[in-house]
Amino acid sequence: MKHIRSQEVSSDIVREPGAKQATIKRLIDTTDGADRFVLSLFELKPNGSTPPHYHEWEHEVFILQGTMQLLLPHEKRTVTLQAGDVIFIPRNEPHGFLTGADEACQFLVVAPTERPPIRNYFLSEEAYQFDETASCTAAKN
Repeated sequence: MKHIRSQEVSSDIVREPGAKQATIKRLIDTTDGADRFVLSLFELKPNGSTPPHYHEWEHEVFILQGTMQLLLPHEKRTVTLQAGDVIFIPRNEPHGFLTGADEACQFLVVAPTERPPIRNYFLSEEAYQFDETASCTAAKN
């Protein structure tokens, strides 16, 4: 068994192509003995994003706090998400998340440990971006 407080888990910068002002905390991972599912806590700071991408596994999302936009590029639409919303994203469905200048969002993601085969398809060629100074300043205002 593992029992921790999420505040004790260190954050990592999301270093995927096109990610901006995004962090991840791996709350339950394979290193903890999880052999079916992992649980991650993501945070998007103001002007943050995980760009549109898709992968060969589904995942579940629960919005803990804040607001953001769910990008659905194949449907050419966005959905506003807020605390308490639950999303199921089927395998191979393009999606991304975006916060505005006055938005921030924390959300949990449940994903399988075995991702057959492990491939992400990012629809961005931009490098990831994370400016600690900018996110701290925006959060204080």
